[in-house]
Amino acid sequence: MQPTHFTVMVPSPKGTRFFYFPRQIVVAVKYGLVIFGMLIAGLIGAISLLVDDVSESNQEKTRLIHKTQSLENALSRSYASQDELEINLQLKQQDLSYVADKLSEIESALALSDDSFNLRDRVDSAALTTAVRHQMMQLVPNGRPVKTGYLSSHYGYRLHPVSKKKAMHHGIDYAVNIGTPIYAPADGVIEVVRKSNKGSGNFLRVAHSFGFTSSYSHLSAFKVKRGDYVKKGQLLGLTGNSGLSTGYHLHYEIRLVGRSLDPLPFTKWEMNNFDAIFESNEDVQWDYLVNRIENQMATALRLSSQKAPLSKDNSNLLVTSR
Repeated sequence: MQPTHFTVMVPSPKGTRFFYFPRQIVVAVKYGLVIFGMLIAGLIGAISLLVDDVSESNQEKTRLIHKTQSLENALSRSYASQDELEINLQLKQQDLSYVADKLSEIESALALSDDSFNLRDRVDSAALTTAVRHQMMQLVPNGRPVKTGYLSSHYGYRLHPVSKKKAMHHGIDYAVNIGTPIYAPADGVIEVVRKSNKGSGNFLRVAHSFGFTSSYSHLSAFKVKRGDYVKKGQLLGLTGNSGLSTGYHLHYEIRLVGRSLDPLPFTKWEMNNFDAIFESNEDVQWDYLVNRIENQMATALRLSSQKAPLSKDNSNLLVTSR
């Protein structure tokens, strides 16, 4: 039979004292102590987990701070490189203007000014052979650089669509859909391929023969790289809206030794109206250019005619001389 109560004896100088506790109270105290111990153990475990989480959070915070500092340093270096590139570009543009001025002085000194040549008097375009015409159409920019789209802005002074100030527009604009293919208007070599989100945006320039260049601004993608040789009709890139632009379009320029020309007559120039370019753009010394091409082709023809087949004796002699 289980006891109905518990007795606690406490000795003292005045005598022993006895305390009687019912069994139910003792059992309740035991369970209470067990529950209290479990609560303490759970609290200690929770605190340990929180300490671990705080430690991991601090480590993650430290890692993120280091990563942020690295990104800020990389961004600062990128800004510095961009500023340096812009300064170099400005210097190159100044050098180009200086060269263009010097070339103008040389032309004047050599009596090659616009007034010194009269194409109608000195060049009879009807006398040009078909081969010379084809060579000119292969070497000098002609035709549209894009097969679709419409002309949205002409060459000359205009109100700039962004700055709202009157300024010289050195090319023409074609309103086209993004990703429209751009084709080379003549043989040449890729002179500049530059990615940018400012000004002309993604920019490409092709150097052609006789000092002609053609350039393309606000592209979305390049299909060539600097130094590539390209043939007339070869894919150069895709149109876009990069840089200082109000919509998808291609800004197209043609220059001669750095001086801008109206590209529109060149885009309309084809074999069926071969003579039209001579009258529509008198800034180009066409007679000099035509003479150069004629002389080159005459020289090539003369050298070709001089290459007679080797005789049997000469062939043997050539082999022996090796």
